[in-house]
Amino acid sequence: MKEWQPETIRDLLLEAGRIALHHYQSPRTERKPDRSLVTVADHAIEAFLAERLPAGNDSTLLGEETVGIADEATIRSVRSGITWIVDPIDGTSSYANQLPTWGISLGRMEAGRFTDGALFLPRTGDLFLTSGKDVLYAQESRDPDSWRFDELSVLQVEERPYSPIGMVSLPHEVAKGGRFEGVNPLQANGSAVYSLANLVLGSYIAYIARIKLWDVAGAVPILKRLGFHIQYEDGRELGETVSERDWFLDPEEPRLWKSTGPWYIAGSQDTVDYLREHYHPDPRWKRTVTRA
Repeated sequence: MKEWQPETIRDLLLEAGRIALHHYQSPRTERKPDRSLVTVADHAIEAFLAERLPAGNDSTLLGEETVGIADEATIRSVRSGITWIVDPIDGTSSYANQLPTWGISLGRMEAGRFTDGALFLPRTGDLFLTSGKDVLYAQESRDPDSWRFDELSVLQVEERPYSPIGMVSLPHEVAKGGRFEGVNPLQANGSAVYSLANLVLGSYIAYIARIKLWDVAGAVPILKRLGFHIQYEDGRELGETVSERDWFLDPEEPRLWKSTGPWYIAGSQDTVDYLREHYHPDPRWKRTVTRA
């Protein structure tokens, strides 16, 4: 499958969610070479999606659990052909400890450009996916046996002005590697999928993160269609395509596929401006970026 077919994508995510919940109560875990946690569900979901979204010729599947095989040929393919980008369990530590702050992400890119995306939170029953110029959404039961999602509605999000009581979400790396001097309450968790889904729903006012491509490939098309701002510290917007301006793309670089700096994401420019003024990242994160 090369094209984005919303009903097919929905069904793939529902099955991925069922796989995740099948292992949820006692997932087998291990450590990857970088010491991060991985579970049997991560491998099972990525293998399932790789089977349904086969790579070959001008199509590539890039998953968090297979990213170790990335080389210059893979990078060229991602920037020229069709790429399916999978994060089977985003928030693995939460998942492994039976917490609800995790989700599944699937994104599509063409010639390095974000085209479509989908997010699914199995523990809360929230499903988001792009369809044409729209974002479709529905929430159903937490019981996977009852999932149908036959009636997804077009999601409408109004601009949300800055509020000092709005909660800002951020991952632990950003919480530990910077200083926030604003008045807003903060919540740290290990899942971009969970955070960005709840940003869209209005539970968070903003999200700050240094991020890997597979963490956000499903979310970026959703955020862009809904009018959210995704900016770097210097105020530049995230580019439409994957380039060295926004991402580390050297296969010898330990930060391969990571954003070149922290992102500030919110539904209004005044919120982004407030965050950029009051959050100060670790200076070691900064690097000179060639502007496109």
